[in-house]
Amino acid sequence: MTQASTEVQIALLIHGQALLQREIEENKREADADLQRVIAKAGADIKEANDKIAALEDERNRALKWGVMTLGTAVIGMAYWIFDKVIGGHIR
Repeated sequence: MTQASTEVQIALLIHGQALLQREIEENKREADADLQRVIAKAGADIKEANDKIAALEDERNRALKWGVMTLGTAVIGMAYWIFDKVIGGHIR
């Protein structure tokens, strides 16, 4: 090999290395952008799930309150009915 041939090969290798380095950097930027999109989507999905959980908890609490009030009303009504029967002389 001649000196010029070796220098040309070295120049080509350096150029190829620079191209590969640029491609690696570009791939890294694309991967970072993809990661940010995935993180943003996951955050939105988590917020949506948390909102649904909060709505379900609120609905559950309202149902429990309604159930307790209904049961309490029934118990008070039953107690009044029994008291009325005992005081009214129907039960001896």
